[in-house]
Amino acid sequence: MAAIRFVNATQEDVEAITDCIAAAYAKARETISDLPDVTAGVEQEIADHQVVLAWTEVGLGGVIIYSQSNDALKVINLAVAQQAQGQGIAGKLLKIAEDAARRNGCTHLILRTHRLMQDTRAIYAHLGWCETEVAGNSVAMSKYL
Repeated sequence: MAAIRFVNATQEDVEAITDCIAAAYAKARETISDLPDVTAGVEQEIADHQVVLAWTEVGLGGVIIYSQSNDALKVINLAVAQQAQGQGIAGKLLKIAEDAARRNGCTHLILRTHRLMQDTRAIYAHLGWCETEVAGNSVAMSKYL
């Protein structure tokens, strides 16, 4: 497996992050008509939240955006570019968030995904996340530390 370098995002990374997120969600966009635009507002995400990038030999392979809310760490977005999938990047980015949660005294992590994103839900389940609510097309998941 090629080396993966993890760094905190800066405003200079906005275009690369936007492209990575768009590439990661491209396949889902073909079949899920009500998938929200998760590429908008990257500049503000970097300003307001923790954004960690996973750089590979071929470019930006993945990104995680998260922030603390009381005793929970909320994963706002996790995206792995299609060309980088299968390298364990999602798990490694989530581990970075988990480590941050522990350091900050959080008891659990939370996120929301789309009900029709079955592969995404399966990956989270494989990594120890549990579904806590399904409401419409939104699925809430959590992982206790």
